[in-house]
Amino acid sequence: MKRDSIHIKLSMARRSARIQEKNAANLSHDANDIQISFAEVGHEKREVEDQELSEDDRPRKRAKRPEEGNQKKKKRAVPKSFRKVRGRLGLLERLVKDVPLEVSLEIFCYLEPRDLLRLSRTSHELRNILMSKSSEDIWRAARQNLKGDLQPPPPDLNEPQYAYIMFEPFCHVCDRRVENVFWSFRMRCCKECALDLFAVYDPTDYPEEFQASNILLRERIDTGDRIISIHQGETGARLKAQFQALQSREERDSWLNRKVEERKQLYNHAVRCTRWSSFRILARMQELDAIRKQRKEDILVRLEKIGWREEAEILMVKQSYPPGSRRNAFSQHKLVKQSKKLTDYGWNAIKDELVKILSDHKKERSKSAE
Repeated sequence: MKRDSIHIKLSMARRSARIQEKNAANLSHDANDIQISFAEVGHEKREVEDQELSEDDRPRKRAKRPEEGNQKKKKRAVPKSFRKVRGRLGLLERLVKDVPLEVSLEIFCYLEPRDLLRLSRTSHELRNILMSKSSEDIWRAARQNLKGDLQPPPPDLNEPQYAYIMFEPFCHVCDRRVENVFWSFRMRCCKECALDLFAVYDPTDYPEEFQASNILLRERIDTGDRIISIHQGETGARLKAQFQALQSREERDSWLNRKVEERKQLYNHAVRCTRWSSFRILARMQELDAIRKQRKEDILVRLEKIGWREEAEILMVKQSYPPGSRRNAFSQHKLVKQSKKLTDYGWNAIKDELVKILSDHKKERSKSAE
């Protein structure tokens, strides 16, 4: 009996499953019929609307302007991976992400310290690489690429700090461009800011031993009326307190000798750095002067081709001050006296104005001759 009842239940379960599948198939078939009917109705409706609308009533497509096409072409020209990257196609970002680190470090060794400073400000990745302690050899190699004998950094400065003081051409206070470096104070500063920051040195403010041993680091400023000596007031007050805290004569003499030796090392290093900076400035001035001379000669060559060199040479001789010197109206003209190499584009930009100047001078010379 149990087997028969189980068999009946299984047959009823199979039958109910077949009935459910059949009902589901019928429902899906009816749904497809309904969708087809709706699609046929929509198709017939569109055919009726198209018959009712004339050709003039149909909306016309707006013609593309040539400017829009060019803009789209320009947008397509930029690779997709660089569209949200600042700078020129994000080449520096590729240098960090795509190029192996060993190759990047090898490239950095052929640069100069000022180039490394600028690179460190382009992205966080490059800054983290160049400002880490492991990159000290890169800065040292970059410093050795410079012309001249630039001294290593002093003990109180690392390589990036040393390069910042040496090559950053702006005042550390007001961001004004300045060439003056106070090596005794470890900063680049203009005269106005220096007078506000530092105190005028007065020997009566310190013990006589300070004056005799000369342990305070000082700098000189030419105000135009007179030359004054300035120093760091906080440093002077700290040294004065340390000296007065010592009781015995032996302790004071030992302390003074140690401070004198420290000052001597800092002073000698500052002198060598100042000498190297002066050498670099002089070399740059000579380089710019050579570019100006070459530009002037190139202009004269081009003027000769169009028949105006003779007039330019007459102008240089006639209007030189003092007579016979290199300073004359033609050489000192803003279009001629530029530290920029003359190109074809640049010559076409200044040719008409120079010809006009020479033509006017020739007319005046002919009138005075009459």
